[in-house]
Amino acid sequence: MPTDTTAEHAESEQQLEQIRSLILGQENRRITECIKKDARNIVADVITEALHDRQKKDNSVNKVLQPFVEDSVKNSVAHNSEQMVSSLYPLVGSLVRKSVAAFLSDFMEKTNQLLENSLTIKGLKWRFEARRSGVSYAQYAASQTFAYRVEHVFLIHRETGLLLNTIALDDKDNSDADIVSAMLTAINDFVGDSFSPSHEGQKEQLQSVSTDNFNLLIKPGPSALVVAAVIGNPPQRINDQLQLTLENIHSLYHDELNNFDGDNQYFSASDSLLRDCLLSEEKTETNSKKKRPWFAWAIVVIISIYAGYQSFNWLKSSQLHEKIMLLDAQPGVIVKQLNIANLNDISLDVLRDPDALDIADWLKSNGVDTTQLKLIERNFHSFDRQILQLRAQRIIKNFPSVNLAWQDDVLSLVGTLGITETEQLITNLTIAGFTQDQNLLTEQLQQTTPVSLTTSEQVKQALFDDLIGRIASIQLNFAIASEDITPEMQLSLQRLFQYIQQLEQLADALNINFGLLIMGSSDSTGNKATNDILSMKRANNSADILRDKGLDRSKMYVLGLGQIDIVGISSTARTVMFNVIYINHE
Repeated sequence: MPTDTTAEHAESEQQLEQIRSLILGQENRRITECIKKDARNIVADVITEALHDRQKKDNSVNKVLQPFVEDSVKNSVAHNSEQMVSSLYPLVGSLVRKSVAAFLSDFMEKTNQLLENSLTIKGLKWRFEARRSGVSYAQYAASQTFAYRVEHVFLIHRETGLLLNTIALDDKDNSDADIVSAMLTAINDFVGDSFSPSHEGQKEQLQSVSTDNFNLLIKPGPSALVVAAVIGNPPQRINDQLQLTLENIHSLYHDELNNFDGDNQYFSASDSLLRDCLLSEEKTETNSKKKRPWFAWAIVVIISIYAGYQSFNWLKSSQLHEKIMLLDAQPGVIVKQLNIANLNDISLDVLRDPDALDIADWLKSNGVDTTQLKLIERNFHSFDRQILQLRAQRIIKNFPSVNLAWQDDVLSLVGTLGITETEQLITNLTIAGFTQDQNLLTEQLQQTTPVSLTTSEQVKQALFDDLIGRIASIQLNFAIASEDITPEMQLSLQRLFQYIQQLEQLADALNINFGLLIMGSSDSTGNKATNDILSMKRANNSADILRDKGLDRSKMYVLGLGQIDIVGISSTARTVMFNVIYINHE
């Protein structure tokens, strides 16, 4: 370690102080006090010239003042941001435009270079060589692209070997800088101890460490070392800059280096000095003609065309979706699901009343190509007013002697029919959704003379039994572990409610009291106690829907059957079933 140099420097300072004391003697204190009294005027007269001369000599004024200016700007931004914005506002627009233009130009150049180095034979060769050499592709590519480039600069205290400061290109992570510093110091000590002649006072100092693509340049000073990590072949220019930086650091941080106690925070302002050492030079192209970023432009054009094509498809798909969804507003038609994967892959799932318009014809009339459309059409019973009118007209066509008319949404029949034909007409209209119940949501059926509504008890009983059979045939099938009522179940419950309304009229005429039995069940999978609860919830949910539609809860009896242990259906018995219990009072 350079302890002799430090001792010599201290001895020189002591001798200078002794000479000063001999010359000035007792007048030393007085002279010092006189100078202090007039120091402000003396410094004020020469500070400008002194700063100019020192800056001209070694550029150290900028390097010393830069950290203070940066701290002042940060403090001003933090506490007086509005004043800073007002001052900088006239420059921002121009700076942003120039910055964006420079960024785009640099981006295109780098993108083109990246594509050339990645998608060409040269790029593949570089990857192979990087893997073979055990270095990263980015590091190897840099060694091939640059004649030289300084990646890191380290400032190390010579006596202790501790890292004082470090600067990396593009502000890379410096988490391993302390390790590099310690290892470099250990190697340097090993070289000095192993290869220095025993009779010499000074140890050998390591000047460089080299590999195939990497070099460490070491510039030693009396109190510190400056080490540069260089890719490529470093020229003399880097050595000169390292020497100049080392001299400036010793000049500016003389006291801090001599009195170093392990705290490197005093050297944080040396960034600007070390950053001057981050030199680089790209390899010159043999072809003087500047390369144009054709690869980058080709990629940009392809991406633009693809984005335009996708945008066009999205716009056409959106327009087509809006056009097809107009079908949902047509009477007797419900669009359940519409999927448009692309213009050639369209699926449409609809519910359609038999008396509603033809779906395919409507699509063609609205300019929709049905050859690329998969149509799934399911029947349902609509209660839309227009559909009811069409349905009534269709039924009445089979009875030429009866005319129909609408008065305030009430269907009126006028004509002459026999008992059998009247029963048949009433039955058809009842099944179609027309009843004499005043609580019907949409329509009512009124009978005007001379059509007779009197029927035999046998016909009424037959109709009653038929409705009981229809109700018993309705069954709600649930998904595994589900108790939710789906839209399809809603339709089944709506049909069940209509049958109950018709049944009430016939029950009054036949003097019959009846009730609806609602039975929920579950499959054999899972826990039995859980399945019992689940079956009861399914039945209760169905009863709640019927109650909301107007069915008296006192006429319903809800039962949870739990698991249905019947061979062949036990694994799928996730249902709600219905049955009518009645008593004839005759």
